Amino acid sequence: MGIETLREDIAELDREIMDLIGKRIAVAKKIGTWKNVHGKPIRDVRVEAEVIERYIGMGDKHSISARTSKEVAQALIREAVDVQAALPRRAVGKRILIIGGNGKMGMWLNRFLSDNGHEVEPLDVGGPSVTEAIKGKDVVIISTPISTVGGILEELVSTGTDSLVFDISSLKSPFMNKLKDMAQNMKVCSLHPMFGPNIPSLYDRNILICDCGDTEAMKTAMELFDGHGANMIRLPLDQHDRRMSYVLGMSHAINIAFSTSLADSGLSYKELKEVGSTTFRKMIEGSEEVARENPLLYYEIQNLNDNAEVTWARFMEAVDKVKEASLTDSPESFVKIMEKGRVYFEGQSR
Repeated sequence: MGIETLREDIAELDREIMDLIGKRIAVAKKIGTWKNVHGKPIRDVRVEAEVIERYIGMGDKHSISARTSKEVAQALIREAVDVQAALPRRAVGKRILIIGGNGKMGMWLNRFLSDNGHEVEPLDVGGPSVTEAIKGKDVVIISTPISTVGGILEELVSTGTDSLVFDISSLKSPFMNKLKDMAQNMKVCSLHPMFGPNIPSLYDRNILICDCGDTEAMKTAMELFDGHGANMIRLPLDQHDRRMSYVLGMSHAINIAFSTSLADSGLSYKELKEVGSTTFRKMIEGSEEVARENPLLYYEIQNLNDNAEVTWARFMEAVDKVKEASLTDSPESFVKIMEKGRVYFEGQSR
């Protein structure tokens, strides 16, 4: 039997595998429809764990490593839940105004909320009057650049609206006090979707919901995204930006500095990528994504966070420590630095 015949056998098996995956997804979609009809949540962590164990057991019979079996199971689970989470879940329809509704995240919100039974109206900044557009609305969502949110909140206060109001900004520092003041006599909270507008579904994506002092407002906002497999994470408003200074600010800065260093290296992307290590490939994957993002948004995330100077100082101090330790004749300091990181991550994963 020649190599080409064996390769044809592999190709045929691949086709069979993909056909079976397609059939599995079709069944998963039916399960998703049943969950919608019966008001059941998309995710069932217990069932997911059972599926993973089942795959590990089946893999063992074929001498497939537990790691590979688990990765296959997780990939299939994610694909199935993505399909289920993308199915419309008909809610009691609300009338929703999205200020900035023709931006990328605004359009994503429009599609998502409309698909789930809500009546959605987008409003461009600088377009028709907010005072007129807000009439009769149950919910007002602000999906505009960070630097514009404070002014829009001021305008909403002047309307005396009893609508639920929340923003989806990446930072809260520039208007945090305004949100707290509004929550004294208005229905106000603050959300932060930790994803962009190109996601296939909400499955296992994080949505931060910041407490401005109105528990009922938080509950109502969460209900708009309920049942789609998202991780709804409650967070005190005044803790949000400190965390974002690391989660967004520092991670963006590292990727931007990395890609800038490569661009200034005198070596082409192709030259570096073709000899890249596993670590390098992981780094360029993240840096490529960041390089394609909206630079003005990323500038605001760096520039408008009240915690930025402290975080930058800590980051630069860490860079200096690593640089100094790597250039000394003894490895002791360098080993201690890496050991500190290992202990940190191990401690968080337990």
